[in-house]
Amino acid sequence: MDLWVLTLFIFAGVAGGLLLGLIGVGMALVTVPFLTFMLPSLGFSAEVAPVIALGSSMLIAAIGSISSLRVHQQKGTINWGLIRLMLPASLFGVVAGSLLVTRLPALWLQSIFAAFLLYVAFSMLKPSTKTTQLQNPPSDRVLRWLPAVVGATGSFIGAGGGVLMVPFLGRFMAMPKAVASSVAVGFPVTVFGAISYMLQAAPANHPDLIGAVYWPAVLGMSIGSVVAAPLGVQLATKVPAALLKKIFACVLLLIALKMLLSF
Repeated sequence: MDLWVLTLFIFAGVAGGLLLGLIGVGMALVTVPFLTFMLPSLGFSAEVAPVIALGSSMLIAAIGSISSLRVHQQKGTINWGLIRLMLPASLFGVVAGSLLVTRLPALWLQSIFAAFLLYVAFSMLKPSTKTTQLQNPPSDRVLRWLPAVVGATGSFIGAGGGVLMVPFLGRFMAMPKAVASSVAVGFPVTVFGAISYMLQAAPANHPDLIGAVYWPAVLGMSIGSVVAAPLGVQLATKVPAALLKKIFACVLLLIALKMLLSF
């Protein structure tokens, strides 16, 4: 692997880690588009690039969530009873989704992720309507099976599905606990998702592939994110969160449009 390639991966990880620390947005929003555009220049066909980007992003997300999970556990903000209820369906969803992803055309995968970016961007741009009134939690049946949808969605976006899980949990629990519980569910989801991608047949004949996971990208981006995420947390106390969200939302819109126009 060339040094310049590893350097690019590290810088991409730094960008993702900073954003993760600043506004709590998952690494997948950076890693998947970056790898989708970068991999063809490294000898991969445009047809297999989205699958490799998703598989690699899943493992990067798993590595990146370890430190976050430890902090939430120390703070005691994780609802472990809820986790035990939601986890089985989440794992089923991500494994089923990852098996489906490798069988879909690249055009579909790129369209799905572009639509996801648009959803996140418009959610960030939408004026906040904060309320202190929490709703009653849904039934155990809903809590058992709805996470399967979140897990499957995670496999299509290369992450644990926290962008969908946090708003859902935030309807009936305080936001710090919603974020912590989402991380606790998302960690095993990303681990199982990454394993599923690694166990599948490699989509291309390349020595640096383990299944659908490109290990140089995982190595470089993980290093960058681990270094930069704490810096992002510190910057978050000095820069208005609302301004950061608007800027990042505009970046996501541009990335989504680029992905849609590249078909």
